[in-house]
Amino acid sequence: MPDLADHLQIVLGDPTPLSEGRSFGVLSPQTCRVSSQDAKHAMILAGLGWGRLPFWQVERDLSEGRLVRVATAALGQNGQVSSEAYIAHRLDEPLGPAAHVFRKALAQMTAVPFGIR
Repeated sequence: MPDLADHLQIVLGDPTPLSEGRSFGVLSPQTCRVSSQDAKHAMILAGLGWGRLPFWQVERDLSEGRLVRVATAALGQNGQVSSEAYIAHRLDEPLGPAAHVFRKALAQMTAVPFGIR
């Protein structure tokens, strides 16, 4: 497996000053910053470099062999980054109806049951 740092990484740029000067998930000193996930996807499909993309965006490309998942520990277990989500609220104010619906939808999307604390 070649070292990912030896290849151009396509990175989604942040147009806001919130994270100016900071990089998240950048493993290569060689980067090309783009302004949208669609541009990033197109460049990776064209073979110009590599990058992380949401599964929903590349699922068909993976199944049809246009893209491959790079299984390396640097990208997370099985080349997939996992995420965690939390819903926080005050203990003296229970979740309202909208928050309950949101909590249920989030649990279904992540396929992980939420514990109430």
